[in-house]
Amino acid sequence: MTEPSIRREAAEYRGYSLQVTFDPPQWQVVIAALVIDRPQLPAGKQTVKGWDEDETVKRAKMRIDLLIESPSLN
Repeated sequence: MTEPSIRREAAEYRGYSLQVTFDPPQWQVVIAALVIDRPQLPAGKQTVKGWDEDETVKRAKMRIDLLIESPSLN
């Protein structure tokens, strides 16, 4: 029996860490603040899941943009 491949990457975006993981069949991005003065995402919004890597990362970045631009909405 073969173990599914798990691919992990790390990226930084606007003071946040993006941990990109592929665990077949789905992509997952976990968002964490790197800079102390950045607002924290609520626990239920720290993870973005999707079927396409680029689209999933794009949605995670949009979530960060919205948090920075309108922290009261989160």
